[in-house]
Amino acid sequence: MIKEFNIDVPMTLSAIKLQQYIDWMSILDKYKEDKRDDTEYLKVKMLQIFCNLSVSDTYQIPLNNFDYILDHINSLFVDNNKLIETFTLVDDKDVSIEFGFIPELDKMTFGEYVDLDKYINDFKLYDKAMAVLFRPKTNIIGGKYKVEEYKGSSKFSKHMKDMPVDVALGAISFISRLQNKLVKHIIHSSQQVTLEALQQAYKLTSEESTDGFKAYTLLLKKTQLESMMQ
Repeated sequence: MIKEFNIDVPMTLSAIKLQQYIDWMSILDKYKEDKRDDTEYLKVKMLQIFCNLSVSDTYQIPLNNFDYILDHINSLFVDNNKLIETFTLVDDKDVSIEFGFIPELDKMTFGEYVDLDKYINDFKLYDKAMAVLFRPKTNIIGGKYKVEEYKGSSKFSKHMKDMPVDVALGAISFISRLQNKLVKHIIHSSQQVTLEALQQAYKLTSEESTDGFKAYTLLLKKTQLESMMQ
């Protein structure tokens, strides 16, 4: 007898939390590390993570629904690279907090840069990276705003675990594009990393960035850029 239960299938990527994505990436990472060849295992884990099911429940799903749900979830992650500047979360006290993407990346502090550089390239630390890039909005006037002063990633990293994953992936993609443009420009401009090259790269990236956001990579140290060129 087939057990009857509801399946919480995410209809859009915004219905998936960042923590679920981190959990899924951890499963994939371990799967590759162990050199496993068991796709059924991955299918079950995907349903467990993204649909909040137990292992036993996944085995009760009719086969045609099973494959359809997997295909649907996979399709949600295709071509997700749009920067979404704001999102709202409800905290433990049922208070809604509106978070905003840093409006002026070129004014990022050294502490923000160091933390972002440390977290942005490790999916296990994406919640901390997002706590650097997104903070509660302040001084909202029309479509413009400022964000709360940065006091370390730990203050909001717990909140970021519940943020919509499309917002997180859009921000990561945006930062990655800025990094790539900067590195390419410097490599093609000169064999020497100079202040002029930095200024030109910053200007190029700033002008091409979405909605006037400026490249935080202006703060990249000279030694890091020389290493990239090598």
